[in-house]
Amino acid sequence: MKAVIFGAGAVGLGFLGELLNKSGWRITFADIDSDLVAAVNSQGCYIFNKVSTSVEQVEVGPASAIDLRAPDADGQLDAALAQADLVFTAAGARAFTPVGRSLARAAESAAFQHEPLNVLCCENHYDAAAALAATTQEALAEPASLATKFAFVNTVVARMCQRLTPADRDLPPVAPGVDTVILTESYALLPADASAAAPPVPEFAGLKSLSGPEFAAWDHRKLFAHNGTHALLGVLGKLAGYTYMYECRQDADINAAARRALHEEVGDALLRAYPKVFTPTDHDTFAEDLYARITSDLFADSVDRGTRNTMRMISPEDGRLSGAAEFVLRHGGEPRALALAIAGVLLLNGKPPDEATDLLAHTDPSVRAEQIALTEEALSVIVDWQGGAAQGLRSFVQ
Repeated sequence: MKAVIFGAGAVGLGFLGELLNKSGWRITFADIDSDLVAAVNSQGCYIFNKVSTSVEQVEVGPASAIDLRAPDADGQLDAALAQADLVFTAAGARAFTPVGRSLARAAESAAFQHEPLNVLCCENHYDAAAALAATTQEALAEPASLATKFAFVNTVVARMCQRLTPADRDLPPVAPGVDTVILTESYALLPADASAAAPPVPEFAGLKSLSGPEFAAWDHRKLFAHNGTHALLGVLGKLAGYTYMYECRQDADINAAARRALHEEVGDALLRAYPKVFTPTDHDTFAEDLYARITSDLFADSVDRGTRNTMRMISPEDGRLSGAAEFVLRHGGEPRALALAIAGVLLLNGKPPDEATDLLAHTDPSVRAEQIALTEEALSVIVDWQGGAAQGLRSFVQ
């Protein structure tokens, strides 16, 4: 079996490549990093670092790569896509337009005989499949033919992966001569929305095919529980002056807020929204495992990684914080811990308290006033906390 992966980054190299390699697939990456592509092709394989009880090196191969900057890249990519059994995208939302154009061009070549070809979208972006489908359709000479060419499938990528340099961590790089180190955790499931795929989807290690409603539950859990908790720790950790997520776990105030958000706020809302998918025991097991992963000393996830583009966290396009708080409110909860994180975003970006109303205007009208009021209250609590108030955040979330 053959797979093409758009994006030789942390997720592509450190997650998708390993799953496919375990099942004996031949892997071809497509990327704009010419040096990395040359190194992978020279070695015929690559290395990434995975955290379990220690940091171990994992070799993935055979593997090849296409340099998307090369003069003959279009021809190489068209040929690889024509022969592919599956395509994966892990290049980020900003690459949807060029990836869509590449898919459209390949689909219009005589060698492309798929009816249709499944494209598993592995970006950390809400409904990435719809976004990529739109850019691909726009690039097709006959837009109405999209459904006969491709099936775009959302996935839930929950393995945390870091792209570092040897200066960041003294670990082996992807290949000799390349200044790229990939460090991942060991989580190994890739849920996919089977209701959007063109059957049969070829099997590979870690693939978990879910129905539409089941997938929605897992997708919301990833966005609100996983991404939301990670963002909360990052924002509050940044305000506290920490460098790593594990330092946030060791801070009694931040730890209390994160655990409330994960268990009592988002957790309870998920159980009310999806009682046929998750049980209290399921969620408690998931939550404890997730929190240990995010705050692992060995993985040493950085606060900076958790605070990239914080304004997006409260936008309608992402909403891992504001969307999570709205979700909790709509299901009868009180997102006090999440409100602290939203307030923290305002502080990190120098936004005055009176801007909360405008920045949260996209919230469901039925809960908007309550969310804005909680955020404004949380702002004053965080200011006092930074000033050394006794009990800090804990009294607000208890």
